[in-house]
Amino acid sequence: MTYELYPLGLISKSLPTLPSLSLRGPGSKLPVLFIHGIFHNRSTFAWLKQRLYSKGFRQFKEVNLLTSIHPIPRLAEQVARETRLLIKKYNVPQVDIIAHSMGGVIGRYFVQLLGGDGLVRNLITLGTPHRGTEWSRYSIIPHIRELTPQSRTLELLNDCPPPKHTRAIAVSGDLDIVIRPKDCTWWDGVRNIHLSRVGHAGLLFSTRVLDIILSHLNTDEPMMQMNRTSPLKPNTPSKILNKTHLTI
Repeated sequence: MTYELYPLGLISKSLPTLPSLSLRGPGSKLPVLFIHGIFHNRSTFAWLKQRLYSKGFRQFKEVNLLTSIHPIPRLAEQVARETRLLIKKYNVPQVDIIAHSMGGVIGRYFVQLLGGDGLVRNLITLGTPHRGTEWSRYSIIPHIRELTPQSRTLELLNDCPPPKHTRAIAVSGDLDIVIRPKDCTWWDGVRNIHLSRVGHAGLLFSTRVLDIILSHLNTDEPMMQMNRTSPLKPNTPSKILNKTHLTI
């Protein structure tokens, strides 16, 4: 389904949204920046953007990245520029980022190595190979092999401490066949949420993922250092905020 939407990301500068019956205006909601993964474009987030729009979010930016041509550091520089432009355009102190697959690694690079820690309030990654994926070894494209486990880029990121001022969340699915081995979605020191019965692309169309995203975007809770786990009742979405590793 994500690739059926691909042309939508080429014909417009921003994904269209349908009218919403929500009476909630933009209020204090921060702009949301979307970062897609390999071989895709802004259309990746068509469903999520529409659902967020229906919940009162109005300020969005979806970047189109040449993931097969440019290395992760250069793509992260583009994200850094877009973030600062959003902050200036809307006169806000921070933005929220939602990233899928390789897009999560790009977002991490910006936050951890290019001064994005604090400019980004929430970095929410979906199906991101934070420790790499074995499938990348078979790519003929050098930049895709940056996602190989123990690659220089991933080792650089994983040697960095977790962000101090950006709340980071790594969401993964147990049916994800793109990530091998499955535990390579783990990001040490941040909130890791593992969902049952959802795959790599399915994370982009899951109501459970939407609930997780909203529970973070709609909170004013300050970013906490995640150094311990605590009991959680999965039926209480707000408590997702207080768990470092959760399987639902």
